Amino acid sequence: MCGILGIISPDGQPAAPDAAPFQRALALLDHRGPDGKGTWGHRNVALGHTRLAVRDPHSELGLQPLLTPCGRFALVYNGEIYNDQAVRNRIRREVEARTGGTGFRSTCDAETMLWALAIEGLGALDRIVGMYALAFVDTERGLCWLSRDGLGVKPLVYRATETGGFAFASEPRALLALPGVPTAVDPEMVATYLATSRRTAFGRTLFEGVRSLEPGDVLRIEVAHPERGPRRVASGKRFGSRVNAAPYSEEGLVHTVTESVESHLVADVPLCGLLSGGLDSAIITSIVSARSGGLATWCASGVENGEEIGDDPAAARLVSAKFSTDHHAVSIDRAAYLRGWREHVEHLGAPLSTPNEIAIAEISRAIRSSGKIVALSGEGADELFGGYGSVLAAFAAHGDLAAAEISPGRLHLEVCAWVSPAAQDEILRPEFAGSTDFLVGAMESQFAAERLASGPRSGDLEAHLRMQRGTNLTSLLERLDAATMRHGIEGRTPFADQRVRAFADALPMDQKFRVDLEGGTPMESKIALRRAFAGVLPDEIVQRPKASFPLPFDRWSSPVTTRLTSSPLLLEFLQRDALAEVTRQPAEHWKLSWLLGNLALFGEAVLGVQPERPLVGAA
Repeated sequence: MCGILGIISPDGQPAAPDAAPFQRALALLDHRGPDGKGTWGHRNVALGHTRLAVRDPHSELGLQPLLTPCGRFALVYNGEIYNDQAVRNRIRREVEARTGGTGFRSTCDAETMLWALAIEGLGALDRIVGMYALAFVDTERGLCWLSRDGLGVKPLVYRATETGGFAFASEPRALLALPGVPTAVDPEMVATYLATSRRTAFGRTLFEGVRSLEPGDVLRIEVAHPERGPRRVASGKRFGSRVNAAPYSEEGLVHTVTESVESHLVADVPLCGLLSGGLDSAIITSIVSARSGGLATWCASGVENGEEIGDDPAAARLVSAKFSTDHHAVSIDRAAYLRGWREHVEHLGAPLSTPNEIAIAEISRAIRSSGKIVALSGEGADELFGGYGSVLAAFAAHGDLAAAEISPGRLHLEVCAWVSPAAQDEILRPEFAGSTDFLVGAMESQFAAERLASGPRSGDLEAHLRMQRGTNLTSLLERLDAATMRHGIEGRTPFADQRVRAFADALPMDQKFRVDLEGGTPMESKIALRRAFAGVLPDEIVQRPKASFPLPFDRWSSPVTTRLTSSPLLLEFLQRDALAEVTRQPAEHWKLSWLLGNLALFGEAVLGVQPERPLVGAA
């Protein structure tokens, strides 16, 4: 796993990858790649890369940017190809022909990606199974392509520069450090963050003009004319599948998930698992343990007054005992929470989505200290197999959307919103009223697209589930990437895999989620997954309902929430009396207090908009 950076200057201005501004920006990605660094320049294109060595770690041949021997093609790549050997076998003969018989020089999958794109073009991306964000340059044709995997496991942001150029990076903080890239907050995305708790949505970020490449999309930039901006030449929608009416096979589901998990184990460095005690991480733990044994697992344990908070630690210990893992728990108390919150906001250059990010970052710190480099995690199962039961039940309870008074996109937003558009109009300053109109419109368009893509055998509930995948899952994957990569850990997500997605997409909704609106039978979620692995996992885990990592952040956050009215950033967007109300009663407005606390820290740590004293001092 790595960090990538690039800038295409206006034609006639030479690239300067060794210049101090580019090097300073690249240094902000050192945490993503502590094992090596490289740059490359050609005419007006500069590429930079920081390497986390997971494959062929002791070889310098894994250093990037990578170039073909003739120098025509260049690549910076962040990711992992899980069908690497199959891709190599397919193109091996052509690689040998182009290299005079040398063939592949390393076992690094970055070299596979370089040659696959050089030989097969963009079509290679449709046959690659993995997670990735990349920039690929053809010096002969004067073109640069940016691409991101179909589920959005790896991030990539980009922006036009003020001088007519084009820039991109793995993280916004590095992008904003490049020359000609201004730092300004997007008011509509502040409203979107309050509604969704997400830093990115529909390709936009909290920074004005900074875009996040959508999962599966491919952009093309003309190197000689970067001022024309990028053109989307492929959409992530091509990876979708329709609902299949045919009955599914539990054996087929077990095989698909097992195949994905086992392919995610390919690494030349030590590997471990994140184990929350939930169904998804328990499934991964069972498969890895059956294959190799000796797995190290990690969980977070909230602690208050010397007592564990919630059921996660006990459930994780139960799974660990069942599969004989080497289990570790990372305790998080109020002091660690406050320290980690501020540090993570400063590191990201962005507010947090959920308190879970603090826990994941602390676990990642401990994992790295133990010598492990790769961690498997369960993100993706809920969005693919119907894990958010209460939310889906709310959609189902709304009945026939065709006859409903509220549009489906608006309904999706209202059900899932942290702070609804109507509530925002009451707390935002008058000049920002209606800032959620962008979000509502995007939700409407997405629902229509998902309803069509799921096919005639599906219903409205399937479209809502796919919307969760398109919004919630992307945010969760970005959260995992940011928290793990902060400490040089490669987070892998076997459920967020295109093979598993294809299987889940084809399942009828009644094999994923079921609810009796009359109250006759209990609500069922992740039906197919629970049934498929019922004979493998302890009954308590199979039947355990969905739960988020519990932290009493409404109490622990008082150093921030008691002083929201001193944040210049918040005062820029919100009415003072609304801030005062949240300050008086943070527990009653816990969603809003969490979001506003993050925005306050964001303003202080990133934008330099500071109150009289730091919002978070010593706990």
